[in-house]
Amino acid sequence: MAQNTTREPAQENSASQKIRVVPDGIVAHRKTVRALGGLVALGVAMSVLIVGLGLLILPGAITGVLGFVLIVIALPTLPLFGVPAAGGFISYTGGFITSVALWWIVGHYASRRASRLVIASWPEWRGEFRPLAIGVVLGSLISLALAAVVLGVL
Repeated sequence: MAQNTTREPAQENSASQKIRVVPDGIVAHRKTVRALGGLVALGVAMSVLIVGLGLLILPGAITGVLGFVLIVIALPTLPLFGVPAAGGFISYTGGFITSVALWWIVGHYASRRASRLVIASWPEWRGEFRPLAIGVVLGSLISLALAAVVLGVL
């Protein structure tokens, strides 16, 4: 019995050596978290902003105050532009743009930290995002309280 000893040359094509990703597997989840973490954080902040604007439109002092607090939570850099004391298109636009950038950075940073784990998905991202978001929210609420004290409201 004769054996075929001729071997075909190994293909060095980069396409054949590409790692195949299972559609709902570990690598796919990690890549999704890494790619969309900043956008999910923006979605959360914009949801809070929409609820705050809805409450601000409703009549009543309580809904107005709660709506404004939610707006400041969603747009935490508004006090840097003097929004409780002074308003205007430039102040709100600057606060909106910098807040969007801040929330995207926080969400992206949380996604980078979460994707360092072997198995990373949205619960791991949420675990990394939560303390960062709490810090941003507390900072915005403290700055709002300080502005209220300086203006003589509290």
